[in-house]
Amino acid sequence: MHAQVPRHASRSRHLLPAGLLLVTALLGGCDKLQETAMDYIVKDRTDYTLLTDKQHIRVILCGTGTPQVNSPRGQACTLVAAGGQLFLFDAGENAMRNLENSHVPLSELSSVFITHLHSDHISGLGGVINYTWVNRREVPLTVYGPLGTAGLVKGLEQAYADDARFRSSHFVPHPELAFARAQTILFNTGVESVRVYDKSGVTVDAYRVDHRPVDPALGYLLSYRGKKVFISGDTRVSDIYLPALQDADLVVHEAINRQLVEDAAAALRRQGMTVEAERALRTLEYHSDTLELAALAERAKVKHLLLTHLIPSPDNFVTRWLYVRGMADKYHGQLSLGEDGMQLSLPAAQP
Repeated sequence: MHAQVPRHASRSRHLLPAGLLLVTALLGGCDKLQETAMDYIVKDRTDYTLLTDKQHIRVILCGTGTPQVNSPRGQACTLVAAGGQLFLFDAGENAMRNLENSHVPLSELSSVFITHLHSDHISGLGGVINYTWVNRREVPLTVYGPLGTAGLVKGLEQAYADDARFRSSHFVPHPELAFARAQTILFNTGVESVRVYDKSGVTVDAYRVDHRPVDPALGYLLSYRGKKVFISGDTRVSDIYLPALQDADLVVHEAINRQLVEDAAAALRRQGMTVEAERALRTLEYHSDTLELAALAERAKVKHLLLTHLIPSPDNFVTRWLYVRGMADKYHGQLSLGEDGMQLSLPAAQP
């Protein structure tokens, strides 16, 4: 089913750009030009190849930022397409908007994997569940995640209950699909990984990561036709999840630049903002220092290290250069700094 081009795919067309609406209004006296402009506006730009291309693993960064109020980036969100299936890892604020901007066929989304229950990883989940249903999702949506995920999904169901009732009575079919179902991931004592998904050649394994005091916190390893993609979630650098990194083709990993954070904290103190300075420094305690991460990736022989959840957010050429400075001395694979909307493609082995 998932390899088929869906009949009711999501189409980024019902909210018309204000600028193009103005153009059509100005062309009011020229019907043909107005029709042409409107046809362009509503054209379906959905990328159906995310479903039909079974020769690659496709990765879209739909959120590379943090809860920073001044960050121009969406919050944590990564989409992976493999084997005709769509997998969403975390759904922070603006997840839905960025997925639409990347022309993802949202009606076919069936699996969401939450790494942990910090707000910037779940604040967009309600919108993802609701919006994919409104856009004619015809498959059940399962949200996988650590202990507490069932309560999160139940709470969202209560929050959106009236909206679902209104929309189903108006024009949206399949009201039974308006809400997600939760799948809580549990580990046996002494076990650091567990397989949580295995379908149509795609497997997803959950790994413990170290984001204490947030516990449990998870990373996910997706495997398909001999290729491995690991999404770290939030974690300090630790050997606990080294097996997930080993020989991975792509690692989408959170990162914090210690020097930049310490410089920012010093500047805050000079302005008398001591509380804000201490808060900034506390983030260093449970995130992944860029240089420590580079050394771990080198040990694990990671082929491509892609940085996300960037603290602090680098928003120009200089800060992007400063952010990764020194990493190439410790890691000799491919290194990339993530941006919202970035897309990558990994060729899978032939069956």
